[in-house]
Amino acid sequence: MADRQRPQAPARAAVAALAAGLLALGCSGEAVAAVTAPAQAQEPRPAEAAAPRPTVPANRHAGVPSARARALTDGFRAAIARWTDEARRLSKGKAHGGNVRVAACVRALDSGEELVALRADELQTPASNMKLATTAAALILLGRGAEWVTPFEAAGALAGGTLSGDLLVRAAGDPLYDASGRGQVEERLRAVARELRGQGLRRVTGDLVLDEGTFETPGPGPAWPDPSQHWAEYCALSGGFSANAGVLVAEVRAGAVGGAARLAVHPSPHGLASAYGVRTVAGGKVDVRVGATRSTVTVKGTLGKDLGEYRAEFAHPDPVAWFGALVQDALRTEGIALEGTVRRARGLPAGRVLATLRSPLAPCLDGINAESRNALADQVFLSLGHAVAGAGTRAGAAQAVQGALERLGLPASSVRQVDGSGLSREDRASARALCALLERVLGSDPATARLYRDSLAVMGQKGTLEGRLRGSPAEGRVFAKTGWIAGVSALSGYAEPERAPRCVFSILIEYPEELGGLNTSCFKPLQDELVALLFDEGA
Repeated sequence: MADRQRPQAPARAAVAALAAGLLALGCSGEAVAAVTAPAQAQEPRPAEAAAPRPTVPANRHAGVPSARARALTDGFRAAIARWTDEARRLSKGKAHGGNVRVAACVRALDSGEELVALRADELQTPASNMKLATTAAALILLGRGAEWVTPFEAAGALAGGTLSGDLLVRAAGDPLYDASGRGQVEERLRAVARELRGQGLRRVTGDLVLDEGTFETPGPGPAWPDPSQHWAEYCALSGGFSANAGVLVAEVRAGAVGGAARLAVHPSPHGLASAYGVRTVAGGKVDVRVGATRSTVTVKGTLGKDLGEYRAEFAHPDPVAWFGALVQDALRTEGIALEGTVRRARGLPAGRVLATLRSPLAPCLDGINAESRNALADQVFLSLGHAVAGAGTRAGAAQAVQGALERLGLPASSVRQVDGSGLSREDRASARALCALLERVLGSDPATARLYRDSLAVMGQKGTLEGRLRGSPAEGRVFAKTGWIAGVSALSGYAEPERAPRCVFSILIEYPEELGGLNTSCFKPLQDELVALLFDEGA
C-alpha cells in the first residue's frame, strides 16, 4: 500500500525442472497460456546440481571490522537512538525503545565486508520491500525477455467466417498494464480482435469463455487491510485475467464554471453501471469521490476551474469479468459478432489458436519497484506460481519464489512470502537476506542486473523516492525500494557514492501500528539520515 501512504515447496530441483519445461514450451512456436521466456533462455542450466549453497553471504572481514564499519555502525546506532527518542516525544511515550525495532544491514559491494549489522537476522514485516523478491524471482526464473502469452482459441470449427462453438481465452496472468499511468489498454485488445478477423472470424455462435486455469479466484490476500480500504488502488485484486493490473483510472477536466466537467474512465467498458457526474466550480479545490462496487462505478463531485484537471485511481471489484467485458467490446468494435455471452471456466481442452495477446515483463518492473503498484506485483507473483510451480495460487507462487531465492543462495528461513506486493502483514524477511538478494542480483549477468537496478526508485529523482534527499550527495545515486504499511517502514537498495564504497543496504522498521503518522515525522527522516551516512567519506 503504501509507499505512497494513501488512506488506509517443491524442492529446488523440481522447481528447476518445471522452469526448464516452461522455457521449452515458450519456444516451441505454439501459444502457451503462461508468462514465458525468450528463445535465448531456453537452454537449461547444466550445473543446477551445483547451485549455490543456500546461505546468506558471510562477512569476509568477520571479527576484524574496518574503521569505516566501526564508524558507520556507531553513526547508525546514534541516529536510531535519536529518532526513537523523537518518536517517543511526538507520541507522548506510546512509541519507545521497547516497541520500535530497527534492523539494518549494509554490505560493501567491492570488498564484501559487512559494514553494519543491527538485528540483521531478525525476521520483520518488509511491506513493499517484498517486491524486491518478487521481481528478482521473475528475472531469475524466466529471464529479462519474458512475456505473458494469452492464446485465443477456437473451440469448434471455423468455416465461412463462422466459429461454430466457443471462443476460448486461456489465462496466463497478464496484468495488461498501461505503463503510462492512464489505463488505456483498449487498443491492445482491439489489435487481438483484428488478428482474429484476419484469420477470417466474423461470427461466434457460442460464448466467449475465460478459462482461469490454475489461477485462484481474485480476492484479498491474507492479513490485508480491512475491507473499508478494498476500494483503493493499492488493494486491487489479481487473477488469471486482468486489465491495467485491476486499477480503474478516472480523468476529469474542468469545463465552464457551473457546467459539467469532461470525464473519462479507462479501461472501458468496465462491465458495471456508471454513476458519473462532476461539476466545474470556481477556484482550485477538488472534491471528487470515486469507487467501484460489484454493481456500479462512481465518479462524482466538483472540480475547481483553476485546478484544470484531476486524476484518480481505484480498484475494480472483479478483474476477470472486467477483462471479459473489454474483449467483448473489442470484438464488437472490430465487427465480430458474439452470439453467446461471457462465461468463466477451468481446465477446458485446447482448441486451435487463432490469435495471441503478448505482453513483455520488463516494462512492468518499473511499475512494481519504482511506483510500488501492488496488484501488478501480485500478478507477477501468481504468474510465477502458474508457470513454474503449476499453480497460480499464493502457495504455488511462494514455492516458485523460494526456488529462485535458493538458486541465489538464500536460505528458506530468511524470507517468508504470502503475496507478491508486501501488503500482507504475514510477509517476513530479514535485513541481511534483503541485502544478500540485492547483492546476488547485481552480480548476475550485466543486462539483468541493470534492468533490475534501473527499475528501482531513484533518490530525489524517480518514483516513490522522487521527493527525498534532493540536493544531497545521495540524489541520483541511490536506487532503492521503499515500503510502508501502518506500523512498518522499509528502505532497501543500492548506494553508489562517488567517494565511498558502493554498497547494498536494508533498513526495516517496526513500530506500533496505531502510530502510522510517525513514518513521515520520524522513520523516513531516520532512513534518509542513515542513507546519507553511506555518502560520508569520514564514516
